[in-house]
Amino acid sequence: MRTLISGLLIFIVAGAMCGCTGAKSSSSTATQAVNATDGKAWVMQSGGVDVLRVTASPDIKCVIGDGSLHFTAAQYEVEFWLVPGSQTVDDAVGHVGTQIVSEFKDFKPDSTTDLTVSGSPAKRLVGAGHEADDGDPGDADVIVFKVGDHVFVACNHGESLNPVGQQGMLTLVQTAQVP
Repeated sequence: MRTLISGLLIFIVAGAMCGCTGAKSSSSTATQAVNATDGKAWVMQSGGVDVLRVTASPDIKCVIGDGSLHFTAAQYEVEFWLVPGSQTVDDAVGHVGTQIVSEFKDFKPDSTTDLTVSGSPAKRLVGAGHEADDGDPGDADVIVFKVGDHVFVACNHGESLNPVGQQGMLTLVQTAQVP
């Protein structure tokens, strides 16, 4: 476990030090910069404006949309969304249920934890609800955070929470930066 954590810390520091920037792509709502040894920096756009940069290990895939990023790793998936109209984390917490409804419905947080993401206060909510694809009961882990002038939601969910997925989401969120 210590080796895994050390490796993740080296990855995060190396990714921050590489100074990767996304090159504009004419057919995409997000951009990608590749550094073969350190990872990929994915840049979310909203309305053609860069709003968030997240760095992932090279083996993680990302599907992009306007105001969203969907990461797929071997053992988990994490979605990121821009929360339109929210100016603060507390305001966005009130919109979490509607923000994640495409992936997880009827979300009822059981616990809330304060975090710091990109130097700003953030909140992590964990609770029950139903998976949107099949209606099965499940659990979701959600982080609401602010980077620059924008507020975002990251979500990992399943019929039960996978600690690898929860850590994967936290690792991705901790790389969040202004593009």
